Amino acid sequence: MSWEMELDENILEDLYLWIDSLPLSRPKKRIERDFADGTLVAEIIRYYLPDLVEMHNYTPAHSIQPKKANWGILNKKVLSHFGLDLPDVIITGLSNGKPGLIEVLLYNLRMKIDEELELQQKMYHRQQQYPQQMISPRQSSLSHLTSTSKANQVPLISTRSNKSTTSNKPNATSHKEVSRLEHEEIKQQCFQQQEEIEILHAKIRRLEHVLQLKDIRISELSKAV
Repeated sequence: MSWEMELDENILEDLYLWIDSLPLSRPKKRIERDFADGTLVAEIIRYYLPDLVEMHNYTPAHSIQPKKANWGILNKKVLSHFGLDLPDVIITGLSNGKPGLIEVLLYNLRMKIDEELELQQKMYHRQQQYPQQMISPRQSSLSHLTSTSKANQVPLISTRSNKSTTSNKPNATSHKEVSRLEHEEIKQQCFQQQEEIEILHAKIRRLEHVLQLKDIRISELSKAV
């Protein structure tokens, strides 16, 4: 993520409308100051993904050190798992209310939240179709973001429970077990690939929306000229 990216007026207006629509603990007046302690960002994430944020970890602050402490906790526990890892210089800038930084963070955070919500919806539908594959909401969020290997795990067949039944027909049973494992692995890989495709589609839709807003802005500027 580039912290030097510039957001045009239409994107910023849409971003501010989104922030104003959320039930935050305090209204947005000067966004770089209102969000300087990180607590409102934590509230936004908790609003959409309540399992990921514990608000008692974040205290409203006015001095620089408590602000940086809030950002450090949020960065370590949540943001870094979304691929939004905050360097120390960015945490300092956010804590000092440096103009432009919080908008870039919120813009990218909004896209990550959209992707995560879409992923959780896919996980929910998969649970409805395959209830034997128990996936907790916590596993379907951060565990997917931090490790794709966990998503490919399949239930193992116990060799102890099959000892008495495999002694008579070891080759046939072994072949069935291997076939079943291969089938489960292939099925899990297909699910994983489908989820990744859906995430890419969500990114494409977001980029198309941004391009549409830019086209509108260019048209308005052309008419003004």
